[in-house]
Amino acid sequence: MSDPVLVAIITGICAVLGQWIISRQQTTKRKVDDAVRDAKLDDRLAGVEKRLDDHNNYASRFIEIQTDIAVIKNDIKTLYKEHRT
Repeated sequence: MSDPVLVAIITGICAVLGQWIISRQQTTKRKVDDAVRDAKLDDRLAGVEKRLDDHNNYASRFIEIQTDIAVIKNDIKTLYKEHRT
């Protein structure tokens, strides 16, 4: 083979090999970045779920408070009527 052909083949192999290495590094970096992003998203989602659970507990407690207030109002009316008579 002539020298220019041999140089062209070697250059082509090096170019392909170089592009393959770069592509592999980018793929690996992308996978790591995706994993980090997913972990952050999972943490944020867990935080939102916790706040939602807390909110739901407040809602159930609020119903209990409303019931207690209704009972207290009824007791006050009863005591007021007893006191007037």
